Amino acid sequence: MHIASLLHTNADNIILILLISTILLLICILICLSQVGRLQRIYRRLTRGTSGGNLEEILSEYMIKVNATIKRMDKMEQHVVLTDAVQQTCLQKVGLVRFNAFEDVGGEQSFAVALIDAKCNGVILSSVYSRSDVRVYSKALADGHASHPLTEEEEKALLQARGK
Repeated sequence: MHIASLLHTNADNIILILLISTILLLICILICLSQVGRLQRIYRRLTRGTSGGNLEEILSEYMIKVNATIKRMDKMEQHVVLTDAVQQTCLQKVGLVRFNAFEDVGGEQSFAVALIDAKCNGVILSSVYSRSDVRVYSKALADGHASHPLTEEEEKALLQARGK
């Protein structure tokens, strides 16, 4: 009797162990199925809009597009640098001062205009109006320094163009 009760107890333990193992295996299978489903959704999202090729082909095509985009970006950056260098030499700032050159002439018909680039290179044009004629003068600017002495109005126009 002793052997029969021992076998019966061992059989109950074995059944219990097998039941617990089966439950754990079922939980593992459910977790694996969940992960496989998630991976399938990710794969479908990656292959959406493609010719149905494998993932390696899709990634290869993507890398070709990325490399082409990098080349285009490099060209655009070079173009921006060149454009920025050219833009520094373009006339960018203007200062204008109107004034009466003579007491007998009103309406501020005379003027001084400063046209400069980013480095204060450019020109100052002055027009002096009188009742009998109009005279126009120009003075070159290099690094903010005039080729000839500036009048008070020309100085004001230059300061205005510099933003001071």
